Amino acid sequence: MTNTPFLIRFWGVRGSYPTPGPQTLRHGGNTSCVEVQAGGHTLILDAGTGIIRLGHELMQRAMGKDLSVTLLITHGHGDHLLGLPFFAPLYERCGHISFFGPYLAEHTIEELVTPLISPPYFPVDMRTLPSQRTFHTLQDNEHILWLNGESRPVALSEQEDTGEAEVRVIARLTSSHPMDGAVIYRIEYGGRRLVFATDVEWGDRYDSDFIAFVKGADVLIHDAQYTNEEYRQGKKGFGHSTLEMAVTAAQSARVGNLVLFHHDPTYDDDKLDSIEAEARKHFAHTRSAYEGMTIEL
Repeated sequence: MTNTPFLIRFWGVRGSYPTPGPQTLRHGGNTSCVEVQAGGHTLILDAGTGIIRLGHELMQRAMGKDLSVTLLITHGHGDHLLGLPFFAPLYERCGHISFFGPYLAEHTIEELVTPLISPPYFPVDMRTLPSQRTFHTLQDNEHILWLNGESRPVALSEQEDTGEAEVRVIARLTSSHPMDGAVIYRIEYGGRRLVFATDVEWGDRYDSDFIAFVKGADVLIHDAQYTNEEYRQGKKGFGHSTLEMAVTAAQSARVGNLVLFHHDPTYDDDKLDSIEAEARKHFAHTRSAYEGMTIEL
């Protein structure tokens, strides 16, 4: 174990599209973005609109010094990338951003994100920005490692991983989200494990490999976009889970804590509270993600 904190901060917890307004004040209306601080390294899970405020916060923390950030993209849908064009470190010479993400629709991760910050979709061309950027398109079960003393990660195959990394991220591609799938990430540091499993749908059958991948995690952040009733009434096949699916996954994998994530944009704060209460009847250590929530492992 290490004394360096392993922190998880939620900056965006919604799915599909942003929902600002009085009905979402407590949980927040920004889309998917989670910050992880592990061993002095900054990892960001997805670049939904929540990353905008996070970017300004990171620049304030850096105080003009070099800022190294690793951005882990799960897939290419808009709610997971909407905030990227407004991510402040991209526009600063001190920013060093390492992009990791899957190969989708015959596009590398660089080909996936570059058009978002280029004409005609955006008035600035990302290729001209002063920040330093690297891109790595992930293979299934590839390991992202921070070797001791190194500020930036390297990607190695499972066979090449010698087990000596300070921080380790393992990527696993699932096909349960239309149409190209999404990456599930497991972050390991100081003997603790966090799993980020958004945009997954299990239906009546759970992927045994997924349960093995998650097994014993200290925290499982899991898609729980729909109530069981709404899912049955017409959301089946949309690529998202119900609270029942999330709870069953947590139970089967014997995780320490479950965080319900990727909230449906039509659900107000009161409804999310009721979903959390229902989930706790079946898995006591359940929380509903909200903006500003911080978990220390």
